[in-house]
Amino acid sequence: TELSEIEPNVFLRPFLEVIRSEDTTGPITGLALTSVNKFLSYALIDPSHEGTAEGMENMADAVTHARFVGTDHASDEVVLMKILQVLRTLLLTPVGAHLTNESVCEIMQSCFRICFEMRLSELLRKSAEHTLVDMVQLLFTRLPQFKEEPKSYMGTNMKKLKMRAGGMSESSKWKKQKRSPRPPRHVTKVSPGTEQPTANTSNTTASGVTFIDAPCPSSSGSSENVSSAVSPATDSGLELSSQTASKEDLTDLDQVPSLGLNVTENQNRPELQNESLREEKTQSASVESIPEVLEECASVAEHSDSASVHDMDYVNPRGVRFTQSSQKEGAALVPYGLPCIRELFRFLISLTNPHDRHNSEVMIHMGLQLLTVALESAPIANCQSLLGLVKEELCRHLFQLLSVERLNLYAASLRVCFLLFESMREHLKFQLEMYVKKLMEIITVENPKMPYEMKEMALEAIVQLWRIPSFVTELYINYDCDYYCANLFEELTKLLSKNAFPVSGQLYTVHLLSLEALLTVIDSTEAHCQAKVLSNIHQQEKEVVKSSPETMNSAKETSNNNERVLSEGKSSSAVSEPVGPCPPTSGCLMADQMKEGCMELEGGGEAAEKSVSRKPTRFSCILPSPQELMQIKNKKKLLITGTEQFNQKPKKGIQFLQEKNLLATPIDNNEVARWLRENPRLDKKMIGEFVSDRKNIDLLESFVGTFSFQGLRLDEALRLYLEAFRLPGEAPVIQRLLEAFTEHWRKSNGSPFANSDACFALAYAVIMLNTDQHNHNVRKQNVPMTLEEFRKNLKGVNGGKDFEQDILEDMYHAIKNDEIVMPEEQTGLVKENYIWNVLLHRGATDEGIFLHVPPGSYDHDLFTMTWGPTIAALSYVFDKSLEEAIIQKAISGFRKCAMISAHYGLSDVFDNLIISLCKFTALSSDSIENLPTVFGSNPKAHIAAKTVFQLAHRHGDILREGWKNIMEAMLQLFRAELLPKAMVEV
Repeated sequence: TELSEIEPNVFLRPFLEVIRSEDTTGPITGLALTSVNKFLSYALIDPSHEGTAEGMENMADAVTHARFVGTDHASDEVVLMKILQVLRTLLLTPVGAHLTNESVCEIMQSCFRICFEMRLSELLRKSAEHTLVDMVQLLFTRLPQFKEEPKSYMGTNMKKLKMRAGGMSESSKWKKQKRSPRPPRHVTKVSPGTEQPTANTSNTTASGVTFIDAPCPSSSGSSENVSSAVSPATDSGLELSSQTASKEDLTDLDQVPSLGLNVTENQNRPELQNESLREEKTQSASVESIPEVLEECASVAEHSDSASVHDMDYVNPRGVRFTQSSQKEGAALVPYGLPCIRELFRFLISLTNPHDRHNSEVMIHMGLQLLTVALESAPIANCQSLLGLVKEELCRHLFQLLSVERLNLYAASLRVCFLLFESMREHLKFQLEMYVKKLMEIITVENPKMPYEMKEMALEAIVQLWRIPSFVTELYINYDCDYYCANLFEELTKLLSKNAFPVSGQLYTVHLLSLEALLTVIDSTEAHCQAKVLSNIHQQEKEVVKSSPETMNSAKETSNNNERVLSEGKSSSAVSEPVGPCPPTSGCLMADQMKEGCMELEGGGEAAEKSVSRKPTRFSCILPSPQELMQIKNKKKLLITGTEQFNQKPKKGIQFLQEKNLLATPIDNNEVARWLRENPRLDKKMIGEFVSDRKNIDLLESFVGTFSFQGLRLDEALRLYLEAFRLPGEAPVIQRLLEAFTEHWRKSNGSPFANSDACFALAYAVIMLNTDQHNHNVRKQNVPMTLEEFRKNLKGVNGGKDFEQDILEDMYHAIKNDEIVMPEEQTGLVKENYIWNVLLHRGATDEGIFLHVPPGSYDHDLFTMTWGPTIAALSYVFDKSLEEAIIQKAISGFRKCAMISAHYGLSDVFDNLIISLCKFTALSSDSIENLPTVFGSNPKAHIAAKTVFQLAHRHGDILREGWKNIMEAMLQLFRAELLPKAMVEV
């Protein structure tokens, strides 16, 4: 019989049993691993056999839970290396497509553990890192083949796939462990006299890595004691044990913290438990460490039920110990898809959080590196659940990393930011605004501590962004032409031109990079102008060709046939290409071959992409005319002035805007309320004073009406409401604001509670609770209120009855755990959180619409704004630089500016340019005697003079004032007798 006809489990079982067995030594386990790797890499397992899925599960399970008796450090690492190799081949061969979400998570988890275990050799850690890169590349390249599953399904599946960020990095928390009051687990039951041999074998869990087996709180007590006392071999292959340890070593164990201490650590840190690997899975994993030989075990009674059940599972000859198969026999194993990718993405993002004390520098860097691979491999924006993670956590962590001193983290986060904004900026309007502002801050800040490289890299990041086609135009139209955003394009242009001028007279890279950025605008504009000129020429040619239509048709047909042949060839080769003995080298190549039954999904994705882009409310159409943009910019200037006046005296600001016809006269409350809500530049304290004024009762109603409270619990609605203004301190004013709020909230939610008074009392109680829990002055004087006291205070308030106790409890905990922070009060991280939440709220409204524009639109507008600073910077660099390449760059910049101004007929720009260049020709000096020597010995003057004459020759039609300077230069040359004979003699 053919091997492909035998069920994979049958011929894999002996090898997997050796890998699982804890009585084998490293070299034997290594041999079994090598054999399994051959089965995979020689493509001996038939992907279409129905038993393949189960075989793959068993293989993943066995290899991630490999066990062996350790010998010495170096040879144990060889086995770890082989484990890595098998895991990589397993995921990267076509049969790997059968793995389940759980297995893929286990496999990734194993590699992360090796990566972050600092006591392993650097070579092994780096290999694990490279393996992860390939795996991440494979998974994300396959992303377009997977469908988003419906929301209901998502929730059920998510619980199982939790990779714990904290649990892996025990090595980074050693200091903390030393203080741990619990005894380390190796020493738990070893009495030196009687159990010397066992002590020896198990003691070096210290040098090992508890790899996959994250102990789970429920059964950790038992497994902790048992495994340390008895285990003749160590668990998971990755706790390496060495026979050579002596008694003295044991005493050192207290000092040698280890991943083996995972257990004690986990119990001390409850926050990790809820994140731990996943509920059903961890139980079996933690019990893995209990050897089969239970008879020797002193504390059998201590075993929890789950332990014994799993032990039965473990002995199962088929070796299937997957919760799925044990729960429902014969249930089909579902191949992995979006859930494991989402879980991996979430985990990578959590690794980059600089405020998480478990994340060491190595881990943050690793997270950034793998995110770079993920973003380079897949269009993440098409997948809503991943996009949500990008908008919130990922952008947040990246921006925090920009203020980190470590250059490698800073550089890596800049790279990830570039990839995000290059592909997803339409979903990240306000995040992009914040990013550009941060970069500008880094470039301008005069901080002696700030390394020069950071400024240089920030400028490089801007240059890279500016090179994205039509990015600059999008900055202009989405920010400069938006009433409530910063003038990013204008401010950046000013910053760059200022930065292109060195203060000291020395040219550094920073100055040249600034010039580079300014020139990218000129370059792209010039390219578009050239293209227009060319297309005009093409147009004329086409008209000539139209006269002979027959020839055209036949040509068209042949080209179509060629295309068809090409595409057919391509698809057939992709299918028939035999998956040879060796697996593809990279994740990307592999993913191309793994398109099993996924092609029809892709069509759906494309259709979704072509959806109509939304139009921002401020524009009359998707591509507004330059005149309309000018009107918006003028209105924006007036709004900023009005805002400044409002922030000093609200009435005055409103009057000013009425005078300028930006607000209606007589006053329209709804319009004013909308303006107060939309304009982020307004002082929140002034808004509070203005809407709570007794004279503005109607305005207050309209203001409250702008909030949508539908479906929000009272405290959630109140949180939203109090973010919009600063609550004044006087009781009657607070009462007015809260009465309006409770009325609107009751209307929105179908009048819950007995009456308005009950609702008002509850809202007031929430504010009091917030003060009581979080205000330092109050806390000094008395103990914060408990849940019981909070309930007692509200007894009988709901129209003589009590409120629902569950609601009160939820509210109490929501306020206790997360303060309602009043604007203007925050500092530090609280303030950052507030600003970030406001940013996310704004992004979810229509203000967050980001327009993509075709390249070349609004070039004229951009050029009129940038030509001044650019020509000034070019002149300066040309004047100061001695390097040939830089001089040439400046001249090419001058030429491009000339070409654009000629194309748009901007004679003032062209004149300015010619006059600037004439200054460098050295031909305007008065004395003629030494002119030949001065001019002759100055190569820059030659270049400048040549350029001036060439430009005048080429675009002379639009030259006006500049002729005067050119004629002066000619006369000087004539006087010095330097003109050629042909020009002088008749």
